[in-house]
Amino acid sequence: MTLLQTCNLAAGLLLLTTGALVALKRKGDVYSRPFLYFTLVNLAGIIAVGSETAGSTALWAAGYWALFFHIGGLPSAYLIMTRTWGRDSKTLGRAHRLLVWSALAVSAALLAFLAATHGVDIALSDGHWYLDLHGFPLVIGAVYIVAATAGMYSIETCYRSSIGLSREKIKRSFFPLLAYGLALLAIATLMMLYHRAGEWMMTLTFVLAALVSIPVARHFILFDSAGDGIVLTRKGIYSSIVVVLVGVYFLIIGSVGELLVTYNLDEGIFFSLAVLSLLMLTFLILVVSQTIRFRLRVVSPQARTIGRRGVYAEEWKEFTEEVSVILNIDGIYERTQGLLHRLLKIEHGFFAIREAAPSENFTLYSGDGIDRGIPGPRLQRLADWLYRYGRPVEVVTLAEKAPQEAEELTQLQEALPFKVFLLIPLVARQQFLGFWGVGRHTTGRDLASDEVGFIEAAANPVALTILGARMTDELVVSREIESFHRISSFVMHDLKNSVAMLSMLLQNAEKNMHHPEFQKEALVTIAKAVERQRKIISRLAEPESADRLSLGKADLAELIGRTLSRLKLDTLPSIAVTCTVADGITVFVDAEKIGSVFDNLVMNALEAMPDGGTLKIRPAPSDLTGIAAVSFLDSGVGMEPEFIATRLFKPFSSTKPYGLGIGMYQSREIVKSHRGWMDVISVLGQGTEFIIHLPGEA
Repeated sequence: MTLLQTCNLAAGLLLLTTGALVALKRKGDVYSRPFLYFTLVNLAGIIAVGSETAGSTALWAAGYWALFFHIGGLPSAYLIMTRTWGRDSKTLGRAHRLLVWSALAVSAALLAFLAATHGVDIALSDGHWYLDLHGFPLVIGAVYIVAATAGMYSIETCYRSSIGLSREKIKRSFFPLLAYGLALLAIATLMMLYHRAGEWMMTLTFVLAALVSIPVARHFILFDSAGDGIVLTRKGIYSSIVVVLVGVYFLIIGSVGELLVTYNLDEGIFFSLAVLSLLMLTFLILVVSQTIRFRLRVVSPQARTIGRRGVYAEEWKEFTEEVSVILNIDGIYERTQGLLHRLLKIEHGFFAIREAAPSENFTLYSGDGIDRGIPGPRLQRLADWLYRYGRPVEVVTLAEKAPQEAEELTQLQEALPFKVFLLIPLVARQQFLGFWGVGRHTTGRDLASDEVGFIEAAANPVALTILGARMTDELVVSREIESFHRISSFVMHDLKNSVAMLSMLLQNAEKNMHHPEFQKEALVTIAKAVERQRKIISRLAEPESADRLSLGKADLAELIGRTLSRLKLDTLPSIAVTCTVADGITVFVDAEKIGSVFDNLVMNALEAMPDGGTLKIRPAPSDLTGIAAVSFLDSGVGMEPEFIATRLFKPFSSTKPYGLGIGMYQSREIVKSHRGWMDVISVLGQGTEFIIHLPGEA
């Protein structure tokens, strides 16, 4: 047995094995049938060569028909397989079916023509065989060239449209399929130039088909096209490497043919150099193009996305115009999600925005009207990883690249009513503001590459708008506080007068009051009032010192007890107060400032229950080590989600007739200054629960 016969036999056995595995594993479903057709066509070619060169006339008739089937069916087999390869089977509609039937019709016509005219044959010469084309070699070669070019363009388009793990899945079979398409081009060139193809070229094609069948069979066995196939949402016209390669190929072949005719040179040397140059050029362009596309993606995602000859150009213009004019983060989130739903049919998403310094916590915006506070340690690793990664990442890719960071996302996922598909870091002016989570398409499919590109390009203006909204909000608050300080100067003057009057009263009382016990009690009361007013004056006069914390160990139950004693709640018969916070829970806080927070929460609870009710103060669970949490739960009127999201913690916004509107704002700022956070749970008509998380002794 010769070397070529051995290669043909090995290729046939390998094709038979991979075809049988795909047939058994996939049960001959629609997605795997093109591969089985491709395998059968190449097996027919190997059988034809073996029959025609065996020397037995009894096999020649069967060999002819196998050869006709191989030559006629090979173009359609490659085209149909590449058209199905990698794509979501749910998106292969009428146009795909029309193309498949057209390709099969051309192959059937070509097979009928070859059978009627015996247009191809296996010819023997000097102990060697070759494929001989008697009739219409230009027509047959043209069919091969069209099928090979269309097939390579199809797999290139599919590869460009893939992202993340989807690209990793198809990468193993992408390059072999491309190489096989180039082999078909080489055969077509031989048909057109010489009306024949040598035994080495045919054997090389069979061996290449067998080698291609290994990764392609693996792809068709493992890749579930119905569930996670690639979706081509836009058919944008862009510069195709395949088209460029085919043009370069025919330029080389034309130049070689011209040289052969002009200088009467040796054919074999020039043709070998032409094929070798093409193969080297192919892989060089593929490698370089990947590097260039990666660099362009990192440097300028906006230019890369918008520059595709108008893909999403109008949508991008609409998006930037609508988002850039919003001045609050809630509005930015709502407008962004609305635009994504209208433009890309993406229904769900969230913002996880890091709060301004010194806080390290995050605020979660998810569309339910409540902005949830998330402690910084829960998302710190994930946020740092996304900032370093610097571009969108699929959740499944995150799980493979950074499993510990993905675990933090899993905890966040539990608070969301949808599955997150993509995470995008939000960075503006080298500041990491948080990240953007996006769900799947409304149909349930994954997002295509151009959709991800649009979202990636949109992330920068969204981040800039968030940064602008934050700076605007800080400026507004700063000016309002400055105005408040101006007003407080008048309050200071009144308080000083009050202190002076009380001091005079105290001096006169020592001389004029006749009942000793009454006098003593009056003196104590007045002294406390004077001391308290002096403290108020001191805080108003030195606002900077008022922000400093005097941290120390304190017992949580004792702090709550001071508040209850100070407010004399036992004198209110219509209010039932229960406190189940046990002694021994140590917190590391400024006792006076945290006491004012507890005072404010209790007073708010009392005002929410004008007709009486219950106030339960109890410990709350905390899933972070070193954090103590306490809950204040009342049975009052409750609050609407919109009020919680927009007005509860907004300074100088009060629903009380004589309120300044700084109580809850100040309370939250005090808690945040302790590196803690505050959660709010409220049901209209049923009550409200404030949960305060404070650092423990650790």
